[in-house]
Amino acid sequence: MAKRSTLSKGVSSIGAFTRNNLERMGAVIDGMNAKTSKPRQYKAVNLGDDDYQQDLFREQTLKATQQLLGPRFATYGKYAKKVVPNSLFQSTLDGAFAQVAKLAFNWSQIDLPHEHRFANIESLDDEQRYALATDIANQNRALATMGGLTGLAGLPGLLADTLWLLLVSLRTVYQLAAVYNKPLTGTQGIKMAYELLANADLSKMQEKQALLAGIGIGKGLLDNAQNNGLHNELKNLGLKNKNVNFYAEQVDRVASQVGIDLDQINLSWVRRLLPATAVVIGMRYNSQLIDEVIGVAQATFAPEAKLANRAITDDSSSEVKVDKAGDNAQKTDEQAEQTDAKNTDTAKESAKKDVENKDTKSKEHKDTVDKNAKNSDKTDRTKADKKSAEQSSADK
Repeated sequence: MAKRSTLSKGVSSIGAFTRNNLERMGAVIDGMNAKTSKPRQYKAVNLGDDDYQQDLFREQTLKATQQLLGPRFATYGKYAKKVVPNSLFQSTLDGAFAQVAKLAFNWSQIDLPHEHRFANIESLDDEQRYALATDIANQNRALATMGGLTGLAGLPGLLADTLWLLLVSLRTVYQLAAVYNKPLTGTQGIKMAYELLANADLSKMQEKQALLAGIGIGKGLLDNAQNNGLHNELKNLGLKNKNVNFYAEQVDRVASQVGIDLDQINLSWVRRLLPATAVVIGMRYNSQLIDEVIGVAQATFAPEAKLANRAITDDSSSEVKVDKAGDNAQKTDEQAEQTDAKNTDTAKESAKKDVENKDTKSKEHKDTVDKNAKNSDKTDRTKADKKSAEQSSADK
């Protein structure tokens, strides 16, 4: 019993250490994403709706399998359709994805009870639930991003990366639902989990799939060229694919004109560069895709919109910056109001002065008119008196 207790404590310590480091790593990744991408608001999903589109994970898993097997996949599919009805194939596929969801659910249940805050989950307020959800989101963000390391395996890694991202995404949905006291259980829970993934914007998964597939094909080409020569490999590739044949001929023609022997080119450094490039692309896209899942899950399960649409980050400095930005905005608004008030007072004073100036000018004009009228009357009287005097002198 003592040995079991010691082993249990050791496992718990390792688990706590791992979770803490995943949370730190996820917080760093979240901070990097916040700086390089625009903030957005996520819409809640009305779970339980029967009419929803199929999630992209299913489609991309089939594409990854096809790219991995190549022509053999088309051959298997051709004969399978003749033997196995399409309904049975879809049922088998649904069962496989249901097993992935069950695995993710079991994984989430193993990890959650070890969170010391999860023991009193029913007594937590909204802010405490959000803090716990942030930690769990950061854990899954780090796990999903680490899936990009499968790019080192080439085309087999493409399929492994897709399944890993699906597993972590489902784990995220199950855990966030449990944190907000809305657990997804049983067959209906599996359906709701996939429904939430179907409503997340996972369109970037197609971009990632195309880039990683291209890198995988390029690595395979260089591996063969290292043994058979680049000239022969380009020729063989052109024979297999007519769309590539034109470009392969152009490369061969340019090399001949320049005087470069394609078979003598050392491709080892390019072969080392491609896997590293695949890892960077996979990690970058995975961090963006898991952010979509986290955002939609928060919007769906969080009790208040302000908590759902708030950025998933554990960086207190960011919150300080937000507060400072709010204070600056408030000061700017107050200054604008003061400026408007001053402008209004200035306009009123200017209008008052204009009225006073008009009254003054009107009074001066009236005085001038009256003065001119008096002078005119005085002149007329003087002329009349003078005329009367002259008339009197004439009479005498």
